[in-house]
Amino acid sequence: QADWPGGGGGGAGAAGSNALANGTGGNGGIGLQYNISGSNTYYAGGGGGGGYNNDPTKAGTGGLGGGANGSTTSTTPAAGTTNTGGGGGGTRDGQGSAGGSGVVILRYPDSWLAAASTTGSPTVTVSGGYRIYKFTASGSITF
Repeated sequence: QADWPGGGGGGAGAAGSNALANGTGGNGGIGLQYNISGSNTYYAGGGGGGGYNNDPTKAGTGGLGGGANGSTTSTTPAAGTTNTGGGGGGTRDGQGSAGGSGVVILRYPDSWLAAASTTGSPTVTVSGGYRIYKFTASGSITF
């Protein structure tokens, strides 16, 4: 077993950090912040790198935007947060986990007509003068 720390994964807004010589895994890079649906939200943060042998203080942290923390064990690390596109964390042995699923958000002035039809059950809200369609699964929209 290697027990060498890993670097943090890159996020959409910044690179992850390198692992440290003391066995600490690198932190995931920050994602990008958007205010599409009425609140500031980060997406696509990088996953944290795995750290040295069972010392929880040595795990890298995930970046803002759904990045998962790294692990200092050899078990499966945490996956990225769903619907954020965040990266999965790594283990002390170099294993990585799945990234979080993505999301599609459409926003346009609510003075325009609503969609004629949608599939995939998007969440639809009208707020702040905008009509917002949020898809967290496969779907389509027809105007």
